[in-house]
Amino acid sequence: MSIREEIEELRDQLERLAGQADVGLARRYALWHPPGQRRTLYRRFRKALGRVLRRLHLRPTQALEPWLPGLEHVEQSDGARALVIWALDIERDRLREACRGIEHILDALPGFAPVLVTDVADFAFYSRLGWLVEYVPILSEPASDYCERKERYLAWRYRDTPSLPISVGLHQRVQKEDLLID
Repeated sequence: MSIREEIEELRDQLERLAGQADVGLARRYALWHPPGQRRTLYRRFRKALGRVLRRLHLRPTQALEPWLPGLEHVEQSDGARALVIWALDIERDRLREACRGIEHILDALPGFAPVLVTDVADFAFYSRLGWLVEYVPILSEPASDYCERKERYLAWRYRDTPSLPISVGLHQRVQKEDLLID
């Protein structure tokens, strides 16, 4: 199977998983106040008063800080975009080898911060790489459905993010054009 076929197959799989995700769960635990929920009269009054005071410049406006995919101890450009590397169901040594291969690929792709989705708990290695990690633990019954649920959630969370299968790091010669990253 070629690199392009592997990438397209992963993206199709992630699209299917994202379609099955429990979006209500993600919205329920979102950090912002849900828009459809009723607020008390006192709460609505405070919100309206705060908006008026900000318009009159009597209360400072705090800009929302965007989520940055880079880590503080790793040099990344401020505008780095996340690049999801999907690495589930792979053994530890093979994962390490693939991560080193992807590290060389990332040298040719400035402006991307890798986010590794894995079920291998090798956090010291990932920290040395300077990658963000989304850990999907392998759990026994009755909690095994949590893993599938988290996979669907991560596929939904990173649905608009370029993604690569971990097997790309195992190929000897990878061209930038083969990665299908815009």
